[in-house]
Amino acid sequence: MTSPAFRPVLYLKRSCPFCLKVAAFLSEAGQFDQVDVRAFWPGDEHEAPIRAALAPHLDKVTFPALEVEPGRVIADSDAIVALYAEKTGLDPAKAPFYAYVMAGPFRRIREAFAESQELEKLRAQS
Repeated sequence: MTSPAFRPVLYLKRSCPFCLKVAAFLSEAGQFDQVDVRAFWPGDEHEAPIRAALAPHLDKVTFPALEVEPGRVIADSDAIVALYAEKTGLDPAKAPFYAYVMAGPFRRIREAFAESQELEKLRAQS
């Protein structure tokens, strides 16, 4: 009996703007269904197992993360987009849906995310 072929595993944090960026590109490139997606909302029952699965492979667990082959994980949204841009030949600059997401929802979510991070820092200091 042979084992099934490895499929890349994409780990997404649902409130993360960089995860949205990767999901938008993979969707437009026709690759979203070519990865196994494991996603969570911060604090839900899926978060701890996902973080535990990634911890041995990363100095710091961040999202998105892509296990491209067993034990090899990329945790940088630009690197993941570049990998799939090269694989598919789709230039991100010429991908209309991706450009729409980057100019609108991504920008706004990233701004809110940065503001939230600043508020958390201020709370920790008080």
